[in-house]
Amino acid sequence: MNKHTILLIAFLLVIYIPLNAQNESSKDYLKLGGAFRYTYMNNSWNKAHDDTGGKLVFDTFILNAKGRIKSIEFSVESRYYAESFGGFMLRNGYVALPLLDNLKLKLGMPRTPFGILPFTGNSFMFNIPYYLGFEDDADLGFLLEYKLKNFDLQFNFAKNSEDVFSSKNNRYAYDISGDNEELNQFTLRGVYKFGNKFDSEIGCSLQYGQIYNTVNRKKTYKYAFAIHSVIKYRKWDIKAQTLLYRFSSNNVSNVDYITLGAFAADYKLVKRGVSSSLSIGYSLNINHKLLNDIKFYNDFSTLNKLIGNSKDTYMNVTGCMLHTGPIYVLIDYVLARNHPWIGNNYSNALYSGNEKSWNRRFNINLGIYF
Repeated sequence: MNKHTILLIAFLLVIYIPLNAQNESSKDYLKLGGAFRYTYMNNSWNKAHDDTGGKLVFDTFILNAKGRIKSIEFSVESRYYAESFGGFMLRNGYVALPLLDNLKLKLGMPRTPFGILPFTGNSFMFNIPYYLGFEDDADLGFLLEYKLKNFDLQFNFAKNSEDVFSSKNNRYAYDISGDNEELNQFTLRGVYKFGNKFDSEIGCSLQYGQIYNTVNRKKTYKYAFAIHSVIKYRKWDIKAQTLLYRFSSNNVSNVDYITLGAFAADYKLVKRGVSSSLSIGYSLNINHKLLNDIKFYNDFSTLNKLIGNSKDTYMNVTGCMLHTGPIYVLIDYVLARNHPWIGNNYSNALYSGNEKSWNRRFNINLGIYF
């Protein structure tokens, strides 16, 4: 058991005793949870998978906690992967202060509010915006959340990425790595909600920040803009997003890529691009003791690289999610070209890209949540 695990367990035990005593007479609460997950994969580019019929691996162990003490809320989630994939990671962690009835301040490491929340897609493999660093990311700073009738507004300031926890690229979400660092990032997101249960929305997101080069000690900038929508009708849901970004990195050598890192590895990302995604889902209630519900989906996303002769990136995931009590199973068939995780070209897939054929991955992820 490493020091990160010991500190997390000690924290949960310290807050559990006073909260448990208050639950009977107040609205204070503590909810502990987590999960452990396994993944089966069969990859077309791995010849050993042809011989062995694929590979079954332990994916991750998750611990999380959330609660409220005298109107102050908190939430934290940690993940434990194999050491070769980064080991311990803090996915997010913050305290939330209610400034007004419809205004909340989150301090610490809240998730960055950019694009469709929480995800643009449905599958275990995410969509391309995640691999660009614009999805399911959390950095160190604060987040303001404002709700007024049909409008949700969020403003986030991140002083820097979570390197203090992650040792550069040993982290869950992709951030700038290598000789460059993220600095003073501002994110603004606004959506208009509509529909019978206000579960459909349309909105836009804007992000601007600095990039600090640790070698020449110069600062440049980055920015991103996205328009996005979520439409829900009966058993259908459609999520669409278009994202434009630019990184103006100031490397010692003049290159047209930026380095991103996560899961204990770096790769190159072209400095300018447009990413589009479209996800369609259909849900069915089964209400059987062996199967509560099932969701079918198709997630499609692209990266159009706007520099030089770089080859564009494509990804399509067709699959379904099976849900029974605490068990969730994601079954995905992935087709992709010039994708770092789907193929042999991890380092350059999102930069130059040289693949003319499609790579395939059949993936099953089994998660038991508690």
